[in-house]
Amino acid sequence: MFYHYKIIFYIFSFFLLHNIFIFAKTVYPFEIEKGSVHYTIKGGGILTAETNLSVDGHAKLTFKSRGIQNVIEESGVISTQGSIKYNQEVKRFEKTTQDTYIVADYENEQLIEHPKSYTNIYEEHITDGYVKQNKEEVAGLECINWTKNGIQKCMYKGIVLKHTFKAYGISYTKVATKVYLDMNISEDECLLPDYPLHDFGLHNSGFKANTLNKPEDFCKTLKSESNIEISAVVDSIHLKDKNRISFINKISNTIFEKQITLLPELMTALQKTRACLHIGENPFEANQCIEHFTTMKDKLGTKENNFIILWDEQRKNELLDKIENELIYLQARMPCIKRAKNITDLSTCMR
Repeated sequence: MFYHYKIIFYIFSFFLLHNIFIFAKTVYPFEIEKGSVHYTIKGGGILTAETNLSVDGHAKLTFKSRGIQNVIEESGVISTQGSIKYNQEVKRFEKTTQDTYIVADYENEQLIEHPKSYTNIYEEHITDGYVKQNKEEVAGLECINWTKNGIQKCMYKGIVLKHTFKAYGISYTKVATKVYLDMNISEDECLLPDYPLHDFGLHNSGFKANTLNKPEDFCKTLKSESNIEISAVVDSIHLKDKNRISFINKISNTIFEKQITLLPELMTALQKTRACLHIGENPFEANQCIEHFTTMKDKLGTKENNFIILWDEQRKNELLDKIENELIYLQARMPCIKRAKNITDLSTCMR
């Protein structure tokens, strides 16, 4: 009897140790030990009948230990033209270490540290559910294309050299321009922004935890397969298509949220500026009057040079007419703006 128990114990121990070995096995995203990849980012298309979108930027991937440690940096400009005028500079910084995942929140000037999760860190490099396609040369290297639901990734030893997305008249392309492999990576290339570091689980008075709807989330939403419905593989620009409208509203939510917050503030600023300019007697006072108005326009992405050097009756009347016209335009649309639930509604309001 003891012999049988001994056999069972050995078998149980074998499977236990085997499973521990499997779970302890390190997963490496890349087949290259270390390197860096520089990218350009282009994108855009038709959002609504009244509004177009454009995306322009660049990115850099720096990695060690076959991707276990890496830094992803992206910066650029997202803008809309037409009835909605929007211009937003975006920055993204994400650093993966052996145990943690650190994201820079530039708006609140802080770093947020998450527990390490391969699911969200390496999703850009995963090809599960993708179909293997043709080969392509990118930045002097031959990569293999993988496609799924309007997304195409060209992979070289686990590294994405080209990431494209096209659906409903909206496109996004992130393509490598320079690739440096098996090169020395200096510590300076992996430095964090000089912001305080907060654990994701901490919630105290000094920690601003609301990091949703940041401008940098727009591109992540646009290229994330988790946000794309199967029907999006159809490159349709039928503006009244319900699936297309749903998709457009989802990827543009960041722009919409900012617009509906700032437009009422702009109207208030216009009213105060108008009243102030009426009593302004010199260029110094006039420039003080328009300071808040100019700041609001900057926040909405419309840079205007209204600096006043000469202040006479003609210049005063010209500026007051301009303010009055903008105010009348906004006041007429404000009830519609307040009812708007998404970018499609807002675009119709602003036409």
